[in-house]
Amino acid sequence: MANAASATAAKLIKEASVIDTRSENDTIRLWEGYREQALLWRALTLVQIPVTFIALILALVLWYGREITLNVPAKPLPGIYAAHEIPDTEFIDAATEFVNLVASYQPAVAKRQFLEAQKMLVEPMLTKFNSDMFGVELSTIENTERTQMFFTDPTKTSIERVNNDVIVTMSGERLKIIAGRELPSSPTKFTVVLTTIPKNALNPFGIVIKSVSVKRIES
Repeated sequence: MANAASATAAKLIKEASVIDTRSENDTIRLWEGYREQALLWRALTLVQIPVTFIALILALVLWYGREITLNVPAKPLPGIYAAHEIPDTEFIDAATEFVNLVASYQPAVAKRQFLEAQKMLVEPMLTKFNSDMFGVELSTIENTERTQMFFTDPTKTSIERVNNDVIVTMSGERLKIIAGRELPSSPTKFTVVLTTIPKNALNPFGIVIKSVSVKRIES
């Protein structure tokens, strides 16, 4: 009996010793894991600090070394723009407006449109326009009840600059209807020469027309 009790006690002591050893091993492994993580974060921190510092220096270099380019338009003359200071679209729009007024009309509104077109002209074109359009053309339109339409081909519109003059050429089809009878359309080209005068509230760019020519295009 005594021997059996001694053997049992020895076995229990041995098992307890094994359990303690395992527990100590698990604790050591856990702390080693924490230690490895701490070393990793420390290494990342040591790397991050110089990288951040270098990035900061590069950002400052780029900031202070940048080039700023300002596109400042040329200073306009007092009360007047030079033609080269005005974009092409403004001259094309002015030429288109004039051509629409004089080339597309009905008898009831032709005079009103011609009066609007007259405001866009300067001498010597103004005198010629008054003589031709108000003297002969308007009378013919009213007496024959002529309606006219001009269909512009935008692909054939061109612009040329010569000193302070801008030449806009517009081509298209001109259709006339007299007393309800439609005549064959005719290919026509308008050449409008524009320039600038002192601007005003109604003409902010000071664009005016100094010459207009109309030519039938031979097929």
